[in-house]
Amino acid sequence: MAEGEAAEGGAAAGGPDWRQQRGGPAVLGRRYFLVEAAARDGTPGLVRKGGVFLHEPTVALLLPSDFPPLARRRPDFTALRHVLVRFSFMLDRLPPRHSYESARLIVTLDDPAAVVRAQRPAWVTADGESHASVTTEFSAALNGLVRLGADRTRGTGTRNQTVRRPVITAENRGRAGFGWRYQAQDGVPLLPRIEFALAVVEMSASARELSGTLSAEAMITEPRFGVLSSTRAVPAEPNVPFRRELGAPGFSPA
Repeated sequence: MAEGEAAEGGAAAGGPDWRQQRGGPAVLGRRYFLVEAAARDGTPGLVRKGGVFLHEPTVALLLPSDFPPLARRRPDFTALRHVLVRFSFMLDRLPPRHSYESARLIVTLDDPAAVVRAQRPAWVTADGESHASVTTEFSAALNGLVRLGADRTRGTGTRNQTVRRPVITAENRGRAGFGWRYQAQDGVPLLPRIEFALAVVEMSASARELSGTLSAEAMITEPRFGVLSSTRAVPAEPNVPFRRELGAPGFSPA
């Protein structure tokens, strides 16, 4: 089914090599976006436009030494384990004269006791500056752990030159899920490139795995009757499940 063609009975699977991304993260699932549009006879329907590649999250168990002393003094600290999770995704290409106005990565966790304590990026402005609206012992620890990836969330370039980025905002709705919103700006489009994000998830020390689902949605700008209009695009298929083993309780990385 060609991109932009009316959807019938769900989106078809990608090509035989769509899960292979050389030198990049493994792809868990590809989800095409559907938007509302009138068919040739004027009746309303759904049309496939764009989509998203959702990548397999990677996890790392955090040690007590990764946190400042104040965090380790919590009475329940020894009854918890903390996991650093890296999420990533890539938007799919759009038909000509279409563009992504915004996109959201949405993560839900299966464990009702799991709590997201910190997210990075927390807030990145169009000039590439990264900000944190609230500083906690968890966000302080996370800041030290993501130095190597900091170039993704700050402006780079030659002296006196600023590289503008889409605005990135962390979102956390509790049991309804968390994630990140990416907003295009004038002259700063959302492009089909890999976007990374990190979160510190707090779980019971007895937890043996981290599992949940990944999803995404977008706002797509397209020309209609000579003017640009924005349309909400939602996945054509269910959320993509993920599961990562954490090891037996009490296990700590060397």
